Amino acid sequence: MADTFEKVIGELLCPLDQLGPTILDTTYFLKENNSFVYTEGYWHPQGHLLGKIINYPCEKGTLTIHGRPYESITKGWEAGARVHIPHDKQIEYHYKIDPSLKPPKDRLIITEYHYPFPLSSMKGWFCHHKSMLHAMERYPQVDKRIREVGALFGVPLERMGVTGSLAYCHMADDEDIDLVFFGTPEQNIEVAQQVWRFTYTDPKRRCVEFGKFWPLRFYHDGIVICCFFVYADRSDIPLRDEEVSLVREPIEAYGTIVNNLHSLYMPVVMRLGDLYIDGMRADDIDLIIYDSSLRGEFYNNERVHIRKGRLVRLTKDGAHRDAIAVVDAGDMEKERFVRGVPAF
Repeated sequence: MADTFEKVIGELLCPLDQLGPTILDTTYFLKENNSFVYTEGYWHPQGHLLGKIINYPCEKGTLTIHGRPYESITKGWEAGARVHIPHDKQIEYHYKIDPSLKPPKDRLIITEYHYPFPLSSMKGWFCHHKSMLHAMERYPQVDKRIREVGALFGVPLERMGVTGSLAYCHMADDEDIDLVFFGTPEQNIEVAQQVWRFTYTDPKRRCVEFGKFWPLRFYHDGIVICCFFVYADRSDIPLRDEEVSLVREPIEAYGTIVNNLHSLYMPVVMRLGDLYIDGMRADDIDLIIYDSSLRGEFYNNERVHIRKGRLVRLTKDGAHRDAIAVVDAGDMEKERFVRGVPAF
C-alpha cells in the first residue's frame, strides 16, 4: 500500500515529456533520490536544469513532508531561530548530501550558486497551476487567501499558480504562500506595481525577513504572500536561446536603468544607459543578475554601481552582443548617496 508521500506526490508529479520546450522559472522537480530541486530562470544548458536542492530526505531531519523526514539546505537553525544559509555553503552541501553530484567540468559563467542537474536524473516536475488547485482543495485557508489576492489584483485563477512547498502540496501553519503570476511583461509589472504600493506605503503589509526588506512580499490575512512572475508567452523571454561566453572579469561599471520591464524575473534583466565600464564611457548594455533576491528591487532612472561584474558575450543565430553579468547581490549597489551632489 502506498504511503501518504507516494499518494500525494503521485497525484501531483508530472512526467518530463510534458515539460515542454522551456523549463519555466521557479519550478520544482523531484530528483530520483526524492530530493526536491528548485530551478531558477530560463537559461539552462542542453539536457540540464540550473537549480538547487531545497529539501532532501534525512532520517534526523527537522521537517516532515507528507509523513517523511526531510531537511532544508537553504535554512538552518541558530540560537533557536531559522537563519538563511549563504549561497556558497548551499552548493557545498550539495556534494555532501548527494555523492552522485560532482563539480561541473564547465564553468557556469552567469552563476556560481546553481548546479546543472541532468534532466534524466529527475522523476518529474510540479506544475504551478495544477499544484495550486490541489493546495486550494487540501487547505481551505490557502484557497481563501489565493482567491482574495487574485481578486485584489484583478488576476484570474487561470493566470496563477504556486511554488515553494505548496508545489508539492505541503503547508506548515505559519508558512508563506509563494504565489506565481503568469502574464505578458506588461501584465506582470502592473501586478508588481500594486504590490509595491503595499510594501512601500503600508508598514503593516511590509515584509522584512533575514534582515532584508522584500518589495515583492507582503502580509495578507496574517501571512506573507511571496510574489513570483512567469512569462506566459515563451517569445517574451529575454536571452532566450542565447549562448554566453566570458569576455573578461572582473569589471566595475556605473549605469542608469533605462528599462526595468524584465526586472521581476530570474534572471533579472535590465537595460543600462549613461554607462561607464572600468572608467571608460560605453554604449547602452543589458545587465543580467542571477540572484533572485534582487527581483523587483529596481526602477527606471535609478543609478547602479556594479562593483564586481563580468563582461560576457551573447550569441544567437550568428549575431553577437555584449552584456554585464552579476552573480550575487553583494556585488552591486544602488547609487543613492553620492559625494558632492547638491541638495535642492
